[in-house]
Amino acid sequence: MGLTQKILAFTSLLVVVLVGTTVGFTSFQADRLARAEIEQALVDTRGVWETFQADRYEKLKLGVRALANDPYFKPLVETEDVASVSDQLSERGKDIQADFFMATNPDGMLIARSDRPGVSGDDLSRDDVVARPLEGEEFATVWLQGGKPYHTVSMPMLTTGELKGVLVAGYEIDEALAASIRKLTHSEIAFLTHRQATPELAVSSLGPREQALRDALAQPEFGAAAPTTPFSLDLGGEPFVGVRVPLKAAGGNVVGSLVALRSLAVEMAAFRQYRQSLLVVGLIVMGLGLGAAFLMASRITGPVKLLVSLVQRARDGSYSGAVAVATQDEIGVLARAFNSLLADLREKEQLIGFLRDGMTAMKRAPAAPDATALDLGTATTAAMSAVGTQLQALALQSGAVFAGRYEIHETIGKGGMGVVYRARDRQLDEEVALKLLRPDVIQDDPTHLERFKQEIKLARRITHKNVLRTHDFGDADGTPYISMEFLEGVTLKDLVRSKGALPLGVGMRIAKQMCLGLEAAHEQGVVHRDIKPQNMLILPETGELKIMDFGIARVSNVKQGSGGDSGLTTAGTVMGTPDYMPPEQAQGQPADFRSDVYSLGVVLYEIFTGALPFRGDTAMAVVLSHIQSPPPRPRELNPRLPAALETVILRCLEKSPLRRYAKVEELLSDLTDVSAQLESAA
Repeated sequence: MGLTQKILAFTSLLVVVLVGTTVGFTSFQADRLARAEIEQALVDTRGVWETFQADRYEKLKLGVRALANDPYFKPLVETEDVASVSDQLSERGKDIQADFFMATNPDGMLIARSDRPGVSGDDLSRDDVVARPLEGEEFATVWLQGGKPYHTVSMPMLTTGELKGVLVAGYEIDEALAASIRKLTHSEIAFLTHRQATPELAVSSLGPREQALRDALAQPEFGAAAPTTPFSLDLGGEPFVGVRVPLKAAGGNVVGSLVALRSLAVEMAAFRQYRQSLLVVGLIVMGLGLGAAFLMASRITGPVKLLVSLVQRARDGSYSGAVAVATQDEIGVLARAFNSLLADLREKEQLIGFLRDGMTAMKRAPAAPDATALDLGTATTAAMSAVGTQLQALALQSGAVFAGRYEIHETIGKGGMGVVYRARDRQLDEEVALKLLRPDVIQDDPTHLERFKQEIKLARRITHKNVLRTHDFGDADGTPYISMEFLEGVTLKDLVRSKGALPLGVGMRIAKQMCLGLEAAHEQGVVHRDIKPQNMLILPETGELKIMDFGIARVSNVKQGSGGDSGLTTAGTVMGTPDYMPPEQAQGQPADFRSDVYSLGVVLYEIFTGALPFRGDTAMAVVLSHIQSPPPRPRELNPRLPAALETVILRCLEKSPLRRYAKVEELLSDLTDVSAQLESAA
């Protein structure tokens, strides 16, 4: 699965989980809240039922009591005139809207009843509804007649304490009552009778669902539900929550039940609509999210795919192409870093090809300085003659052993400071460049020896691939010497002298390597003080550049942690190579990192234009130009030079150190930007 598909799959899963979790949680909460609301509504329904029941009993009591105390009705009962009593019962029954009104004699025998004219003689004395009043007690109860439940009130008719009979009136518990309670409570109401083991439905407000309730009454779950405790019931596939309220007869036995039901589907209808909307919105969000994820994934994975492709091509040796991402996020940083890497590889490839094509016309130089640095304070004819005499004294023949350790192979360089040999270090068993310093350099200024020792300690700490390693410093029979890493290559000076202005890619590769090596030196507090192309060695096989002569051709002015000088640089001493000397150093002022930046700017000027910024008939004339004259603009000599690169070079060549790059890493950053611009233009 590709990265884009993974992002889309993750986004889809995330949206599904979020929507699913939201729907699931809200469904759970909605169900819980709906059930809580239903249970409260059922409690309210029970309260309404009890109010209805009490009101019915009270109304019946008032009507029955009024007739029982009627002085004209009691004598009529004593006559047991069925027709007359029946007429009176019907008339009074209409007043209180009773469903039946009946009267018995003192023995509990039915005289007449309003709902069944002409019926009489039934013995009701054993029925509680009549037996209690026969004992002189007013009584209210639920009474089953013909399979129907009634709210019934009965009371004795007394005349001066003598029982004349019993009056009984009742309201049927019917569909009208169920509908009235439903209207007030919005609960479905059903009345059951318990004449048999399985409850039977008497009346309800369920309408078409009555049959489903009859079927449910036979289920064990219904019978197991405790009275007044909510229970779940399925009616025709629709879930209901209900509660049972017992209907008790006079003796306390349960003769029926009121069942109040609330539809869970109805209660949750609003939520279901909300949930449906949530799902629709979730699907829309998912679609939009997947679309946005696809665009974002394409934006992310597009450069990554291109990056992978370029990495594979780079592995095969092709360094063309670039990843175009302008964002500041990790992808943008990665793209820019990779583009910079590709640019470096392309420049390296160009440099190696350039060197390979031109090596036949150039001689290779050893990894040692040419030692041509000029001390302007002592450069007189007599001094130069003395130098020649001293160098002659340092001459060693091939095969000679110096200091009991170094076996001389050949001479590879001579200069004002001494002679450089290729030798084998017998102790390390490796080839080294051995420089013998003129003894008079040490003798003329006793502080020189301490400077050299201090600088060797610092130089040995610089372990960077673009810096030639310094091994050791010693003294043999009064002759100071330094051993260094020996590598065979071509100096940058020879390369420019042979080829002139270097191609942009080649020059940028060399420039950035010089910055990297010099940056490593500056991090250790070492100021080179003699940056020049003669001290830059390039290895043709790899295109790697090595900065040479740290603290050898000239003593570095090392800034200490406190910001002060080392104390070993003599004020007013002018040391360096005139063509590359910064103004402050030419005037005998202390050198710092910005001095190296100036010298590096002269080298950049030379490699990109093929010429030095200042020329003169004498060394002093060149030095004065560095101090006083502005350099010609590089593009006047090489019009193909990018304007951005010219700006970088001229900033390095500012007369005032304050206007130059304060650190080499800033210069390197600008050079990297120039490389990126060149690649974009290409």
